[in-house]
Amino acid sequence: MSTLEEGVDKSALLLLTLGPNEASEVLKHLGPREVQKLGMAMASMPPQPRSKVEAVLDELEAHYAKGAPIEANEAHIREMLTKALGDDRAAHILARI
Repeated sequence: MSTLEEGVDKSALLLLTLGPNEASEVLKHLGPREVQKLGMAMASMPPQPRSKVEAVLDELEAHYAKGAPIEANEAHIREMLTKALGDDRAAHILARI
């Protein structure tokens, strides 16, 4: 499984964990493609053991516990978009931001 697929699966699992009201608030801010990818991942996800959910939540908590402030900087955004969309599409979006 690629890192991108793993990220989509983890995101889908987190959204399912949140429940419909909270998950819908997140999905409102995503584009149609992202919603479709997450929807497909959620729809095809078999029942997950509690240990898998806890592992994803623990990973999120560990990332948060590092203590560094969560801030968006241009390099971080560029890296995320390039990994997700490729160089050309990321450059196009970054030019519009």
